[in-house]
Amino acid sequence: MKIVVATIVILALLLGFGTYAYYYLDSTANELLVMAERIEKNVANEEWQLAESNFSKLHAVWERTITKWTILIDHIELDQINTSMSRTKQFMDTRDLSGFMSEMAELKLLIKHVPEKEALNMKNVL
Repeated sequence: MKIVVATIVILALLLGFGTYAYYYLDSTANELLVMAERIEKNVANEEWQLAESNFSKLHAVWERTITKWTILIDHIELDQINTSMSRTKQFMDTRDLSGFMSEMAELKLLIKHVPEKEALNMKNVL
């Protein structure tokens, strides 16, 4: 009987942690996406100074977020996001609108992909 109870407790803890991890990834990814979209609108309106200020805020939030994400997800995805952020910053610094927009689209896709990949659904289980 003790083995059954211990198994149920362990299973409940694993499911609880998995659920918490998914919602944490989802909420932080959404926060990053909102900030990225704000920067994209700034650049589209040619408000480069405001975009740079908002990008600095995005980068600060990312630096806080990445420390917890390293525990939860694959490091390759984090490296891809870091690389994309660096490229996005370069395009912003050179005021290259088309390069910036394409790189920002990739950055948003990479961030959006993280919670989708970690979600508990049939596609990810099988």
